[in-house]
Amino acid sequence: MLKTSFVSLVLMSLAFEVSAQTLWQNGGARVESLAYSCDNAIDDLSVAYFTAPDATSFAAVHIAGVVHAMVQDVSASGARFVDIDAESGYSIHSKGDGLLLMKHDAGTPGEDQLLAECLVQKG
Repeated sequence: MLKTSFVSLVLMSLAFEVSAQTLWQNGGARVESLAYSCDNAIDDLSVAYFTAPDATSFAAVHIAGVVHAMVQDVSASGARFVDIDAESGYSIHSKGDGLLLMKHDAGTPGEDQLLAECLVQKG
Protein backbone atom coordinates (compact mmCIF):
# COMPACT_ATOMS: atom_id res chain seq x y z
CA MET A 1 0.00 0.00 0.00
CA LEU A 2 2.71 2.52 0.99
CA LYS A 3 4.76 1.61 -2.11
CA THR A 4 1.74 2.10 -4.39
CA SER A 5 0.87 5.43 -2.76
CA PHE A 6 4.47 6.62 -3.05
CA VAL A 7 4.64 5.72 -6.75
CA SER A 8 1.29 7.43 -7.38
CA LEU A 9 2.48 10.61 -5.66
CA VAL A 10 5.75 10.52 -7.62
CA LEU A 11 4.00 10.24 -10.95
CA MET A 12 1.45 12.88 -10.04
CA SER A 13 4.14 15.28 -8.85
CA LEU A 14 6.36 14.88 -11.89
CA ALA A 15 3.42 15.43 -14.23
CA PHE A 16 3.36 19.09 -13.19
CA GLU A 17 5.66 21.48 -15.07
CA VAL A 18 6.19 24.03 -12.31
CA SER A 19 9.19 25.90 -10.99
CA ALA A 20 8.22 25.62 -7.33
CA GLN A 21 4.87 24.53 -5.97
CA THR A 22 3.51 22.85 -2.87
CA LEU A 23 1.26 20.20 -4.38
CA TRP A 24 -0.23 18.74 -1.21
CA GLN A 25 -0.08 19.36 2.51
CA ASN A 26 -1.99 17.63 5.29
CA GLY A 27 -1.29 16.97 8.99
CA GLY A 28 2.44 17.59 8.74
CA ALA A 29 2.80 15.65 5.48
CA ARG A 30 3.92 17.64 2.46
CA VAL A 31 4.68 17.17 -1.24
CA GLU A 32 6.62 19.90 -3.02
CA SER A 33 7.81 19.96 -6.61
CA LEU A 34 10.84 22.02 -7.73
CA ALA A 35 12.34 22.52 -11.17
CA TYR A 36 16.08 23.13 -11.39
CA SER A 37 18.17 24.62 -14.22
CA CYS A 38 21.59 23.02 -14.53
CA ASP A 39 24.91 24.48 -15.63
CA ASN A 40 25.86 21.86 -18.20
CA ALA A 41 24.49 19.68 -20.98
CA ILE A 42 22.34 17.60 -18.62
CA ASP A 43 18.61 18.23 -18.93
CA ASP A 44 17.04 20.43 -16.31
CA LEU A 45 15.87 18.40 -13.32
CA SER A 46 12.42 18.04 -11.79
CA VAL A 47 12.40 16.94 -8.16
CA ALA A 48 9.40 16.09 -6.01
CA TYR A 49 10.12 16.14 -2.27
CA PHE A 50 7.90 14.12 0.08
CA THR A 51 7.84 14.68 3.84
CA ALA A 52 5.83 12.35 6.09
CA PRO A 53 4.22 13.55 9.36
CA ASP A 54 7.11 11.92 11.28
CA ALA A 55 9.57 14.08 9.23
CA THR A 56 10.80 11.11 7.16
CA SER A 57 11.74 12.48 3.74
CA PHE A 58 11.87 11.05 0.23
CA ALA A 59 12.52 12.50 -3.21
CA ALA A 60 11.71 11.54 -6.78
CA VAL A 61 14.06 12.83 -9.47
CA HIS A 62 13.49 12.74 -13.20
CA ILE A 63 16.91 12.00 -14.80
CA ALA A 64 17.27 11.28 -18.52
CA GLY A 65 13.70 10.07 -18.89
CA VAL A 66 13.71 7.84 -15.79
CA VAL A 67 12.15 8.59 -12.41
CA HIS A 68 14.51 7.69 -9.54
CA ALA A 69 13.01 7.20 -6.07
CA MET A 70 15.39 8.39 -3.35
CA VAL A 71 15.57 8.26 0.43
CA GLN A 72 17.13 10.86 2.68
CA ASP A 73 20.66 10.10 3.86
CA VAL A 74 23.04 11.67 6.38
CA SER A 75 24.33 15.12 5.41
CA ALA A 76 26.47 17.64 7.27
CA SER A 77 24.30 20.45 5.92
CA GLY A 78 21.40 20.72 3.52
CA ALA A 79 19.58 17.55 2.47
CA ARG A 80 21.11 14.53 0.75
CA PHE A 81 19.06 11.85 -0.99
CA VAL A 82 20.33 8.57 -2.46
CA ASP A 83 18.65 6.36 -5.05
CA ILE A 84 16.88 3.33 -3.59
CA ASP A 85 18.44 1.42 -6.50
CA ALA A 86 22.05 1.35 -5.29
CA GLU A 87 23.17 0.12 -8.72
CA SER A 88 22.20 3.46 -10.32
CA GLY A 89 24.60 5.35 -8.06
CA TYR A 90 22.64 8.62 -8.27
CA SER A 91 22.32 11.03 -5.37
CA ILE A 92 21.31 14.64 -4.94
CA HIS A 93 22.43 17.16 -2.34
CA SER A 94 20.31 20.27 -1.95
CA LYS A 95 21.06 23.34 0.10
CA GLY A 96 19.11 26.57 -0.23
CA ASP A 97 18.30 27.12 -3.92
CA GLY A 98 21.16 24.90 -5.10
CA LEU A 99 21.28 21.23 -5.96
CA LEU A 100 24.18 18.94 -6.88
CA LEU A 101 23.53 15.81 -8.94
CA MET A 102 26.13 13.16 -8.15
CA LYS A 103 26.89 9.64 -9.37
CA HIS A 104 28.88 6.96 -7.57
CA ASP A 105 30.37 3.97 -9.35
CA ALA A 106 29.54 1.03 -7.07
CA GLY A 107 32.57 -0.86 -8.36
CA THR A 108 35.13 1.69 -7.21
CA PRO A 109 35.72 3.24 -3.81
CA GLY A 110 36.15 6.96 -3.58
CA GLU A 111 34.30 10.15 -4.14
CA ASP A 112 31.14 10.71 -6.14
CA GLN A 113 31.35 12.23 -9.59
CA LEU A 114 29.68 15.65 -9.95
CA LEU A 115 27.28 15.50 -12.90
CA ALA A 116 25.59 18.89 -12.57
CA GLU A 117 25.25 22.00 -10.44
CA CYS A 118 21.69 23.29 -10.56
CA LEU A 119 19.60 26.19 -9.25
CA VAL A 120 15.86 26.40 -8.57
CA GLN A 121 14.03 28.01 -11.47
CA LYS A 122 12.39 31.23 -10.30
CA GLY A 123 9.08 32.43 -11.51
